[in-house]
Amino acid sequence: MDTDKIKDLFVYNFEKMILVVVIGVAVFLIYSGSQQPVFTADNDPDDLKTKANNVKREIDLDHNAVVIDGEGLADRTSRRPIFDIVAATDRSATRVNDGDYRPTKKWVAGTQSGKKIRRRDPRLAPPESLVVTAVASVIAIQADDPDLNYPLMGLDAADPIEKKEKKSRRKKRSRSRGGDGGEEDGMEEDMEGMLGDMSGPGVGMGDAMGGMGDGAGADGPTRKFDKKNDFGYRPMGEEGDKPIPTFGRFIVGTAVVPYKKMYDQYAMCLSDSQGYTPGRDTPMFCDMQIRRADVTDKTAEEIKNLKEEDWVQLRWDRKLLTMLAAQKWSGFAPEIVPDDYRDDALSLWLPPVMLDDYRSYASHPLIPKLSRTDLEKEEAAKNNDDDNGNITFDINGDEDFDLAPAGSRSSGGGSSMGSMGAMGDMGEMMGDMEDMGGGMGMGMGMAMMGRGFDKNPSEYKLVRFFDFYSKEMYGFEFPDGKVNAKLGRRYVYSIRYAVDDPNFPRFPSIQPQLNTLESDVAKRVDGLMSKVLTLEDRVERSKRWSEWSAPSEPVGLPSLQEYYAGPVEAGSASLWQVDGKEVQYQRDAPKVTVAISNFDPEIDAKVSVRAEKLFEGALLSAKADHADVVDPITLEVKKTPPVEYESGTIIVDIDGGLPLDITDDLNEPGMILLFGGDNSLQLSDDVSDMEMYRINTYADERGE
Repeated sequence: MDTDKIKDLFVYNFEKMILVVVIGVAVFLIYSGSQQPVFTADNDPDDLKTKANNVKREIDLDHNAVVIDGEGLADRTSRRPIFDIVAATDRSATRVNDGDYRPTKKWVAGTQSGKKIRRRDPRLAPPESLVVTAVASVIAIQADDPDLNYPLMGLDAADPIEKKEKKSRRKKRSRSRGGDGGEEDGMEEDMEGMLGDMSGPGVGMGDAMGGMGDGAGADGPTRKFDKKNDFGYRPMGEEGDKPIPTFGRFIVGTAVVPYKKMYDQYAMCLSDSQGYTPGRDTPMFCDMQIRRADVTDKTAEEIKNLKEEDWVQLRWDRKLLTMLAAQKWSGFAPEIVPDDYRDDALSLWLPPVMLDDYRSYASHPLIPKLSRTDLEKEEAAKNNDDDNGNITFDINGDEDFDLAPAGSRSSGGGSSMGSMGAMGDMGEMMGDMEDMGGGMGMGMGMAMMGRGFDKNPSEYKLVRFFDFYSKEMYGFEFPDGKVNAKLGRRYVYSIRYAVDDPNFPRFPSIQPQLNTLESDVAKRVDGLMSKVLTLEDRVERSKRWSEWSAPSEPVGLPSLQEYYAGPVEAGSASLWQVDGKEVQYQRDAPKVTVAISNFDPEIDAKVSVRAEKLFEGALLSAKADHADVVDPITLEVKKTPPVEYESGTIIVDIDGGLPLDITDDLNEPGMILLFGGDNSLQLSDDVSDMEMYRINTYADERGE
């Protein structure tokens, strides 16, 4: 083959040669790669990832003890220098030249030494001053069938009450300087007599004008209960819902959490640490637990030393109460505690109690009646303008509100927050809480990210919980029979609360670095991190629980009867002289009039009967042709069929009722001692029971 043909061969087949070379190299690489060992055969990617995370976690931990003291090392080599105390003492006694230590520049405030302050766990104080109260009241629930009437609605209207004429107290005439004021004084007395009949207790403008409007009372076609005596919730009903009355018995407990002390603890443990964030590092309540122990058959010493197995944890948490309010109740009672002293995770909603005054058990003696803003305004009014009479402020949107002392304002049923609509869609709220797997809701957790530091936190936060008796009535069945409270049993309660852990919060995005925590805190948090599997699991593990509160005083479910002492008539007595001493001889036994209120299950209402002139030893039982009862929905007064109450309560003693020497119109307070069917003693007096006695006996309508 000549040279030209060789050249032509390379020119026309050069690309083919290059392709052959490339294919050969590719085949060689593929063959070489197939002969290499499989990497995943000896190395698992999940194991490598776990090892890398463990190495990173070990790096973040505090290794100062290992580095300095050699803890955990095989040779126990310590890097801590040997300190010669004798030589150091000798050197300290030798004067040195301080010229080298004199600063050339002045010290500037605000410079940092570079030392890190590590985060600690704030101490959580347990709830304090737990008070429990037994309550029996009519509450508003939703009717299962809006077309059906409740039994109380079908009763006849009550008969009118003939009002007694009050004798006007004659006013003494005062002589004027000119001696011509007699006629004017007489006209003034006549005018007072007329106004006295028109504006007496319980008489509205409708009574004065001949029975016009809802205030017609006994003069109109239908008797109406006086609204001023309605201290409970006024059911309004949502669209499509019909409120009906039913009877409920429950135990309510209130306590306080020392919130200011908690705030100081958080500030001391977290405010100076690295990465301090006010929204995360201030107290954030997220849950509460309630437990109960049956102490009916226990002695006082055994109650003080209750064992863990004696306690039963209740399920009446905020989630279950939300379901109860959404599915069964017709709203809830207006809140009387200012927002400053409440927290959604601690202060459970009030049941829709009708007619009865719930203020005594809705709050706590350590919780102020007014908000901090109102207290500051009240204090400013006293200090700045003592000479200008009453100062008025626009409090809560009420114009010309007269600044009254704390606790003197009525909290009637017309307040806001009385309807279900005011709280928003309850179904959505339950859905939010269920999505959190039992937490207080994602919204509450997110809210803490926008919170700031409070320079003046309130002294206390209110804790309020309920233990309902009849689960069937409220639509909830608990499988464990021990959870349900029993009639005739005595219980003590204890509570604790949870906060969102500032060093292990529920949101991973705001988790503090492990190297910013104290060594013991870092170990605790590291253990929690290794156990977390899901977001719901982290929510539960992020709760830091306080200690349990001290047990409450024993309490039992309330009875169906209530007694209110009325006027006491002291029996006539004679004074005899015996050995130079005056001895009082009781000729006639004293008598007392009592208002007996009993629950009637057939109409779901409290029915009151007045038992007159009862003697010592008499049973507090009553029998009447009929009784007047108030429809709590419409406030109409109805007439019941014949009633007969049989009670095991006995009047043991009656005291008081004697005329006072200082006046002819008043008697000394009367008291009665009652021995109940449950072997308990109850002391009642006509002064404390006066308001409820008059309400239950319609004393204002009678003109008494």
